[in-house]
Amino acid sequence: MSDPTSFHLVAAGVHLVPALVWSVIALESWRARLGHRPRATLFRVLPILTSLFALHFFLHALIELTPTELGGRAPGLHDRIELLTSLALVALAPLFRHLVPLLPLRGPTPSRTWLAANYGSAALVAALLLLTRLVPAFQAWRWSATQLAGVYEAVMLTLGILEARRLMRRGSWQQGISVAEIRSPDMVVMIGALVGMGAMLFALAASGTSNPSTTLALFLHTALGLALAVPFAVRMLGRVVREMLLGGTLIALTVAVWFGGHAAAAGVGNPELGRLIDLLAVALLLVFLVPGQAGLRAVIDHLVFRRGRRRAAELRAAADTLSPAFGVAECCGRGLHALSGVMRFRGAAIVLSGGAGTIAEGTIATARLEQLLAGAEERLPARPLMEIELRELPDDLREALIEARVARTFPILSPRRRWGHVLATEALLAAPFDEADIEAIVAFLAQLALVLDGAELLARATAVERSLAHAEKLAAIGELAARIAHEIRNPITAARSLAQQLAHEPGSPFAVEHGLILLELERVERQVASLLRFARREEFRFGRVDLGELVAHTIADLRPRLDDAGIDVTLVRPVGLTSRADPEKIRQVLVNLIENAIDALRSGAGSRRIDVDVSRRNGSAAIRVTDSGPGVPPDALGRLFEPFFSLKEHGTGLGLAIAKRTIDAHGGRIAAAASPRGMSFEIELPLDGERSEIVEHATGGVSP
Repeated sequence: MSDPTSFHLVAAGVHLVPALVWSVIALESWRARLGHRPRATLFRVLPILTSLFALHFFLHALIELTPTELGGRAPGLHDRIELLTSLALVALAPLFRHLVPLLPLRGPTPSRTWLAANYGSAALVAALLLLTRLVPAFQAWRWSATQLAGVYEAVMLTLGILEARRLMRRGSWQQGISVAEIRSPDMVVMIGALVGMGAMLFALAASGTSNPSTTLALFLHTALGLALAVPFAVRMLGRVVREMLLGGTLIALTVAVWFGGHAAAAGVGNPELGRLIDLLAVALLLVFLVPGQAGLRAVIDHLVFRRGRRRAAELRAAADTLSPAFGVAECCGRGLHALSGVMRFRGAAIVLSGGAGTIAEGTIATARLEQLLAGAEERLPARPLMEIELRELPDDLREALIEARVARTFPILSPRRRWGHVLATEALLAAPFDEADIEAIVAFLAQLALVLDGAELLARATAVERSLAHAEKLAAIGELAARIAHEIRNPITAARSLAQQLAHEPGSPFAVEHGLILLELERVERQVASLLRFARREEFRFGRVDLGELVAHTIADLRPRLDDAGIDVTLVRPVGLTSRADPEKIRQVLVNLIENAIDALRSGAGSRRIDVDVSRRNGSAAIRVTDSGPGVPPDALGRLFEPFFSLKEHGTGLGLAIAKRTIDAHGGRIAAAASPRGMSFEIELPLDGERSEIVEHATGGVSP
């Protein structure tokens, strides 16, 4: 360009492009630093570094726009501005090198010696620049100091690149928790920047100045600034695109309004009217620059990111369609679909607390996260987390979030409980979030949590109604059965007495048959007794019971049956482990469990073994009875304690039902589970006392 004024205007405009880009990056960095206040050192270094980049290019634009020396009123002005640009570059070099090890999630922590050498070298170079610019005696070394500063910046960039190559993760740029990880494209950009810096230094050396005043140097300087901004900009691409479009639109509107107003004022013959037009132009500019920004952002969100302008209202409308009658899973699915659609998530999932399940929408992998969060949802804080805050989570959870590319999490909280978390993934060009968006999401999830509370209560109420209806049926059946049992008990007793007399009559030719009749009648009488026991309300006599002694005596009483069946028993019992219980009722429960185990072992092949363990567990006494029998089918496991449900050919199905009712009356718990060898029943009872363990082993039984 032959016209110096035109060249300076173009040069200023060219420098303003990277200045604007770095300003947007710096603004977002400061928002993250001040808004979320993360503890990591990365977020203290990054805002300063990006701000210095923006300042550097703004100063270059200022040099081009400022008349030299301002007509003699400010001698040495350009020289002072050039000194500031050089100092900004010298400060950027150690900040960049310090930033590199802070970016990876598991990067090394720089030592104090390393930090002292890193920033101390920058201080020495900056002192040399100040000395050669401000002290007349050293101004002869000014150019040498400038060249030394350029070499220093190139060396620091090289050292940073070498460290980045060691810490690099292979793969392309991606959104999520690993937003700051060094990736393969970052290395390409940094190496290109190093080559560009070398060419830049050569161009400056050829021009003999520290200010890129030639066309080639101007191009290299701007390209270098934009290239170094790419790794930062791409990680916040949605925000950068929106703010760049917003800034460019506002600049264009400002220029159009300002020059249009001046042209209109100049075309009016009346000076007073011209000043009024100028005033209206300024007022219009204020409208564009202040309240008009929100509308412009909404238009950009709609056109670029396809996101609605009334997101909070859309979420409220979606929440109003949810009903507890849908159930927990259906409400979560509908709510997640609405949230993903309104906020334009790439993928999202609701991971319910306690391993209750996961509902996914879009592209997101949650298998590993389900395992880590099952029963440990407190590992994620009960507040929204952005990608920068996810870096502070435990290592295993953080790595799982990286694999799933999670960018942000939101809790689902109600006044009663934490239902789970929403995990969201985003594309690189994701719509930016502001505080209003986060507040809208939190409000929507709070309303969803209340609906889930209602769904849970409704499900419980329905279950209670069904249980009551079932209980009424059982009560009617039990009453009828009790009447029948009472009516047939007397005839059975009479028949049993007669069979006993016939079986013991000397010389009877039917002694064997009479004995068989007697056994069957005794079995029927036991079943009738169980039915009557189940039907009547039992009375409990609670007292202090040594559970270990009670279990040992019970097994000793059953020794004849154990010997006959050839069953090996191992008992692990405590000393002095006591509970407030009815000893006879607990003994009946143990007898039932051990007799069931004996029956199961008789019908099975292989080793015959029963393990009984009495122990303290979680503030309760635990009695576990485990056998090596064939077990029960999986579909029958949940029905073992139901009245009249039995897997035995001649069973009444009342033994375990009575056992459960007895343990419930003690304030305890009984549960059945399939063990690796067979079947296991565990009883928990409240207790007091200490425990020291002994082991007793015998074939066919144990001694108390």
